[in-house]
Amino acid sequence: MNYFSRHDLFSSREQIGNLVELNFNDDSSAIISEYGGRLLGFYPNNKNFSLLWINPEIQNVIKSGGWEIGGDRYWISPEREFFYEKPDSWEGWFCPHGLDPAYYEILAESTKSCTLSSPITIESQIKKEIYHGEVTRQISLIKEPIATGLSYIGVQFVDDCVFFQPNLQMNGWSLACVISGGLSNPGTALIPTKSNPKPLSYFRTIPQDRLHVGENYVAFKIDVDDVYKLAIRPEDIDFSKRAKIGYTLKMPDSEEYGFLVKISEDIPQSQKDCFDLSRDHPDEGIGVIQTYNSESVDKSLLKFGEIELQLSQFKTVDNTSHSKAIHQIFGYIGSKEEILYVIEKMLGISDPHFYF
Repeated sequence: MNYFSRHDLFSSREQIGNLVELNFNDDSSAIISEYGGRLLGFYPNNKNFSLLWINPEIQNVIKSGGWEIGGDRYWISPEREFFYEKPDSWEGWFCPHGLDPAYYEILAESTKSCTLSSPITIESQIKKEIYHGEVTRQISLIKEPIATGLSYIGVQFVDDCVFFQPNLQMNGWSLACVISGGLSNPGTALIPTKSNPKPLSYFRTIPQDRLHVGENYVAFKIDVDDVYKLAIRPEDIDFSKRAKIGYTLKMPDSEEYGFLVKISEDIPQSQKDCFDLSRDHPDEGIGVIQTYNSESVDKSLLKFGEIELQLSQFKTVDNTSHSKAIHQIFGYIGSKEEILYVIEKMLGISDPHFYF
């Protein structure tokens, strides 16, 4: 099972653990997982699949204490410092267990909002120092910023994170796992930009057939068939637009299309306020909006793409390092023409280049 309906997700509840369902109306919902402290299922239309990727082997991942369950999660960057055993050579990638899945507990819940909190621990692989802290995530349903008339679901995150050491150079990091139909039905990430943007390849150089640079946007193919990562510098971002990155695809087993969009004003507006260097091209600049294409080694179990935001830099407050960031994610289901309308209204992109 590569795609999860709302029924599929709840039928696995005993193995997944505590879930909280936020109900916008009878037709749409968002499902929060206490394990990993994240938005997991995202249903603009409860009759369709989740727009967020959920691991088809989620029960085994949770049983083994892994992080890769899917959904929209909160991490800390820079990746080089906290996720590589040998940061100088970028070798030995791992996910710190004290960051994800961490030890989240649900503090409060209703049909419209949910608050989770966890102690977190990360280690600087460069300085060989361990940092202890805590994170609280308030996840609430919100209305769309423009009236579209389409089936939709919207969630706002308030991520409040503190480490009990001052002067740490790090950012919050919001990552949404998105579904793809693979080679036969890839999705398209869309990032609105200023004119003549200079996109960055964070891993190997992105081939031309996977990247399209338009007049005021960049498009990136997500077919989960090979590993590439695109990033956009603050200098190329149009900060007059609150929406920072979108993703669209033709829904599996459907004639409808899905669209996700991440919105925030709490992202770095200068490279000096972000520390997440490119792995393969570290001298070419820092990107604060990113999108990732993974590789499905087992082609029958399609893996995920990602749309990502680097969040506000941590600041020293009362001898601690603290960051509070607000960001939103909206999901839509509709015809291709209807989704094109939402993309134009949300991202300011007319006639975008698609890969499906």
